[in-house]
Amino acid sequence: MHLFVLLLSVLFSPSALAFEASEMQESAHTVGKGNLQLHPGLFQSSYGLTDKMDLRTHVAAQYFGFNAQLKYAVMQSETSAFSLEPTVYSEWPWAPLGFPSYSAGARARYSTEMGKGRLNLGVGAIYDVQKVTFRIIQGDFEADRGIELTAEYSASIFHSPRVWAHEAEHPDDDTWIFKGVRVPVIIGYEIPTNDTSTWNLVLRAHPLNIVNEGSWYTEFNPSWNHIANEKFRYALGLNVVVPGNPLPIADDELSDHIADAEGDDHMRAWMDKFPQTPVAVFPHVAFWWRL
Repeated sequence: MHLFVLLLSVLFSPSALAFEASEMQESAHTVGKGNLQLHPGLFQSSYGLTDKMDLRTHVAAQYFGFNAQLKYAVMQSETSAFSLEPTVYSEWPWAPLGFPSYSAGARARYSTEMGKGRLNLGVGAIYDVQKVTFRIIQGDFEADRGIELTAEYSASIFHSPRVWAHEAEHPDDDTWIFKGVRVPVIIGYEIPTNDTSTWNLVLRAHPLNIVNEGSWYTEFNPSWNHIANEKFRYALGLNVVVPGNPLPIADDELSDHIADAEGDDHMRAWMDKFPQTPVAVFPHVAFWWRL
């Protein structure tokens, strides 16, 4: 019992230190030379190569493909910062249904104190080549079941409809390739409630997609972030996403092809188990270490 109480005190005793300016993902500040900000989940981890340059990556997303980003602080002080962030992503060759999808581009971020909190602004230009594979696999004939048809598709099929607003090339019956530029825009505001807690309100959108009459994917992410101890932090909140369910398909021909597929392995089978809604709300849980 005493050991359990001691463990809780180590993990969740408030620290006298406030959040560093670099800790929110939308910040333009860098983590500092030799410092590591480790996110095991979907957010980027950062390692300080110098006081003005970070190497960043999504650790969990490395499973789907190599991704890396440099953050260079052109200007940085305790109250404000401006950074430039070249970024690259490439599907791993061992995922042939999605290979050779890739993305390359850059983002610019600006952070400054405003009122009682901090304003974070970001805009980027990313060029994408996204290969989507969707095909029907015919199994062997079985007397008691007939011929079973199953759908096989690349994981990229779930990503491209939310992000791209371009017509796809269709080089063969099973392949669609989306090419084009997207312009991610981020607006965030941090509101400290005390030395150990901060509300972070973030809006993420892709306005160029709307201009191109494509998907108007938008995400609103309010979260409460807390310093558990000197190294460990966690966040609780919501992700409010448009569009919701079902997931839209950016290309009409691909959408029709998917709609014609049947069977329990159909990619929309699991979507039909959830309410049909234009807005989806998901719980947001994150944790990280400052090392």
